Amino acid sequence: MRQGRLWRRVLPAAAWLPLAACVTLGGRPAAAEGREGAELRTLVLMLDGVPYEVMDSLWRAGHFRGFRAPSRLVSPFPSLTNVAFPRMWGESPPPGYEDRYFDREENRLRGGLLEHMVQPGEHSSFHRHVEVEADGVTAALAYLLPGPVARKELADFRRELERRAARDSAVVAYLMSTDALAHQAGREALVEFLLEVEALLEATRERYGPGLRILVFSDHGNDFVPTQRVPLDDALRQAGFRAARRIEADHDVVLPRFGLVGSAFLYTAPAAEARLAAALQEVPGVDLILFEDEAGRIHIWSRRGRAEVEAREGRYRYAPVTGDPLGFATVLERLRAMGELDSAGFAPDSAWLRESLETPYVDALWRIELALRGAVRHPASVLVSFEPGYHYGDPAADALVQMKGTHGSLGTRSSLAFFMSTHIEAPPVLRSDDVARFLPRSP
Repeated sequence: MRQGRLWRRVLPAAAWLPLAACVTLGGRPAAAEGREGAELRTLVLMLDGVPYEVMDSLWRAGHFRGFRAPSRLVSPFPSLTNVAFPRMWGESPPPGYEDRYFDREENRLRGGLLEHMVQPGEHSSFHRHVEVEADGVTAALAYLLPGPVARKELADFRRELERRAARDSAVVAYLMSTDALAHQAGREALVEFLLEVEALLEATRERYGPGLRILVFSDHGNDFVPTQRVPLDDALRQAGFRAARRIEADHDVVLPRFGLVGSAFLYTAPAAEARLAAALQEVPGVDLILFEDEAGRIHIWSRRGRAEVEAREGRYRYAPVTGDPLGFATVLERLRAMGELDSAGFAPDSAWLRESLETPYVDALWRIELALRGAVRHPASVLVSFEPGYHYGDPAADALVQMKGTHGSLGTRSSLAFFMSTHIEAPPVLRSDDVARFLPRSP
């Protein structure tokens, strides 16, 4: 049996334990040796899955006091690592929303867990900027043993940082186990670990002096709501669709399954998109269904109604058709009262971001358009955002883990990451695309 087929079987959790005992974490090999005697001047630390509200509450309680106040960092939609971090580094879009994706040109599924474990850098271009990170096997084990893996990853980060600081003036590091803690152990465990990160950063500043510039940021948030699996597969079968690996007929649907996240990405023939969206509208846990028609209008469907979104030269129009699926009636009223809506109902992109910041769907219009038109090279035919408390993904992972929270949806709590620095007075609200200007550049 090929390895890819083997993994798609449900593996018992005990099968991972011998592997966990022999895993060694550590930094990736340096692309080139730095100069001897270099003094560390810049440290960039990327934390996977740390919500803004967690870091903001810690800062307000007196932690991370060497840093400016954290900024709200709006993740793209879907609020996933593979989509967010490449945009922060100014990289080209990844092939898919996750490491298991549908290749439209080749009409087949590609990627998956084994490739993620062996060649993570092939799937997310941001890795080329990172000098210190865990390997792919560790990334998989972290979701089974989040506490032990997190402490081992942090210890290895400390050692690798000391080694590189002797020859590099700038180091970029990535801790992925923060996401595993948020998913598997919950908010309290994540906070406890972040206090350990704080202690490490304080010791690093003491060692290298006040001139050390530190930037810390995350890629997305987390709902911190225990989740259950959305019954998408049953709904598709009942509506006459067939789960497939290729699209050969109007009833074929390709549905990549990878992590357990708050969104799903469905691929089908253009003629079947509206019918597919209708089949999902009443499924428990489904919040929003998004797809684009031939005229370039983006449709938003939910049990609360239907609306259309149009983009025109940096301006957006949100037009409810029936009901108000995003609950943006008050946003529209404010924009109209401020004179920012033109006669056709379009308002500036910046106005939509500002006025949606405190709503359940922060920056929704820009993020929805990006998801369907530019976030990845192979965008989905139909995108689904789930309500808090629901997820979808790899059935093998579902059999192995219990979720205390997830991300990936259009919801604000799932989507707000953070950015903070010891030396940069960043705006209070940033998009992922704004981060690149603050970062050191790789060749």
